Order: sequence, then structure tokens, then C-alpha cells
Amino acid sequence: MSNDDHHNIAHLAFSNITFKSIPPENSNKNFTASRLLINGNWHLGPLKERNDKALSAWFSEHFGYIPDNLSTDAPTANIDSTSKIFAWVNSASSEEYANFLRWTSSQRPKEFFLISPPYLSTRSIVGDFHEVADLADGAIKKKSIDVDSYIEEWSTLIDENSDFRLINPAGKIQSFTSSHFDKYIMDSITRTWEPSPTVVLRIMEKLDSETQGSPGDIFFYNRLEKLFMHGMLEKQADVTITQTRIRATNP
Repeated sequence: MSNDDHHNIAHLAFSNITFKSIPPENSNKNFTASRLLINGNWHLGPLKERNDKALSAWFSEHFGYIPDNLSTDAPTANIDSTSKIFAWVNSASSEEYANFLRWTSSQRPKEFFLISPPYLSTRSIVGDFHEVADLADGAIKKKSIDVDSYIEEWSTLIDENSDFRLINPAGKIQSFTSSHFDKYIMDSITRTWEPSPTVVLRIMEKLDSETQGSPGDIFFYNRLEKLFMHGMLEKQADVTITQTRIRATNP
């Protein structure tokens, strides 16, 4: 990795998992390398009216709770204009790719280097900055024409303003409404009483088999409760959906 023209190097991560996997700040006599977290859960919730009140209402409606410290006013990482930027993006992660598109659209960098890191389940993707340098050597340089395409992609998602932005089976990010997943839910419910976690696991496994990005298990439990309220399924006991068995109603 050549640093002749850059005294500072910024490694940008777009999820907590990646951020924690990159070794912390490192420097020598020639350059300083630092890591920065760019997040915001931009794969979730409305985009056109994205304020604290609207996002809180959306989480309450679709997940049944409001996350702690929810804020749409998170400061943008301050990156020196002379820094050489490396963006670490797992394109198979809905969260990372949406956060990356939003950052690209809002910051409009003149150029940066894209790294697609090898993800290794629960342990670090790299061990030290020597390994970071090796990955950086294989980074793909992105110029203004590439940035323009990312901005256009994000603009389309804003116009669609849907509930979710998730990676589809073709490996592309796509807008989805919450009701899109009702078919997966209903196809996974039988006429036999089953614990609701069994049904949710079946849904998640189906999505995984299709390599379709998922809203997550909390969303599905909340959605099951709503379908029960609309008479589309039965609960064996009058308790929360996670604590009882469920089955499909008679056709």
C-alpha cells in the first residue's frame, strides 16, 4: 500500500461488526491510520420523513419497541480532505450497504478505495494492520463516475421510501414493504399447534435458503401478533405471541 501522497488514512466501517473487527488507530513516521464508524440503520424505516418522532413511531409499529438512544442526528465522521479513504463494505449485508450508499450520497467523496473483507463469523476479519495493508492493496479505486452511480442508486431508494432496504436473491439492494413478508409467514404456519419460535425459525430458514435479506426475528414476532389481531391465525393462550403456540385459522 503506497502512502506517498497521503499522511492520513481513514478506514470506514459501516456496521459495528466490521468496526470492531478492524484494528484500532495505528501510526508511524509516514502516516496515521484510523478507523471510523458510519452507521445509522439506513436499511430500516422511512427515508423522506426521517426524524426522531417518525422513526420512533415506525419502530414501534413494525418491531413493537423503540430502540434505546434512537436518533437521526448522529454526527457525520469528520474526515480530513487529504485522507486516503478505505471503505470496508460487505455488499451482502443490507445494513452495511445501505449505510454505505447513504454516506456516499451525503458526502460525495471525489474518490475512495472499496474493500470487500473476508468475513469470518464471530471473530475478527483481520488481526493487525499488516493484514489491513494486505487487504488495502487489493482495494478497488472508485472515482467520481462510480460515486455518481451510488448516489443515483440511493436516490431511487429515497423515492421508493419503503419500510426496508434489503439485499435480494440477486445480490442487489431493494425496497420492501412490511407486508411483502406476509406470504413467507402464512406459508410457514400450519393447521397444527406449534410454538411461535418454530414458525419464525422456519421463515428465517426459507429466507436464508433464497439468500433474501431478512427484517429479523423481532419483526416477524410483531407481525405474527398483527396477523392474529386480523384473525389470520390463532393463539393457544391469551399471552404474548412469543409465549404460546399458534396455528393458521380455518380457511
